[in-house]
Amino acid sequence: MISKQTILSGNNLHKQFILQRSASSPSGVLTALDGVTLEINEGETIGIAGESGCGKSTLGKILAGLIKPDKGEVCYQGSTITDLSTESLSMFRRRTQMIFQDPFSSLNPRMRIGDAIAEPIVISGKEAASARRCAVEAIMATVGLTPDQYNRFPHEFSGGQRQRIGIARALAASPAIIIADEPVSSLDISIQAQIINLLQAMKVEYNLSLVIISHDLSVLRYLCDRVNIMYLGIIVESAPVSALFQHFLHPYTEALIAAIPRINAGKHHSRPILKDDLPSPMAIPKGCRFHTRCRYVKDLCHREVPPLEEKRNGHFAACHFSDIIFPW
Repeated sequence: MISKQTILSGNNLHKQFILQRSASSPSGVLTALDGVTLEINEGETIGIAGESGCGKSTLGKILAGLIKPDKGEVCYQGSTITDLSTESLSMFRRRTQMIFQDPFSSLNPRMRIGDAIAEPIVISGKEAASARRCAVEAIMATVGLTPDQYNRFPHEFSGGQRQRIGIARALAASPAIIIADEPVSSLDISIQAQIINLLQAMKVEYNLSLVIISHDLSVLRYLCDRVNIMYLGIIVESAPVSALFQHFLHPYTEALIAAIPRINAGKHHSRPILKDDLPSPMAIPKGCRFHTRCRYVKDLCHREVPPLEEKRNGHFAACHFSDIIFPW
């Protein structure tokens, strides 16, 4: 079996934000990422999951080159993006596209949607002006939009249609990688299914690598080959999707899976849900950062940070006692 080549990776990524003092809250340092490492292979779909505030959107923006890490590096096809030539960096930006969380604010309200989709083509200069509209209409048709919508403005479209426009705009750059930040969270449930199926079809048709950021594990279970679970700026579990859902090895993953709605809960009905709120990323607990919410907590968890270790073949977890808590 031929192993797939790593196309994009983040190595030991750190990112902090300085929050300025206001009348209602104190200033301080917010730790968004604290040593995150992950790889995306050609043709692979990876998921990044966790509660709001865990750092997953920051990770996506760093991987896309939209913000710089304080420490660590992002590599595209084996080369650190900060070391790329101007031409190679331009290629990286074209080949790595992002679909943003909010389809209502990610489009210029004064730009016709045909022009918005055409913008990556204009920048790249890969199509003559005379052929540009035909190229855009072909992409629009691929995502379920019609040529007569070319000259309409964003406010004339529903949320699901705007998300299709965002996908079309990303595809116009001929990407190799698309990073989708909560691509369906703001949409009605029936529209969510349409966008999920569209992303899956686009992956196959355009031979894409996908990074799907979501708090909804049921979405990631359907779309992804591998899922990374984040908690307070770190990855606490990473595994192939089937292994994660059948044999999770971290108590946080257990709680997230238990929170997925089920028609017939069966034996899963008694699984615990998360207690308390996510601790502030401005005051991360010492030791295992999940110990304040963990029902299996022991003295060691208060003192020592568990490393992210390979517990099974390709299955990593950051828990001192995962082999005892979840033996299999």
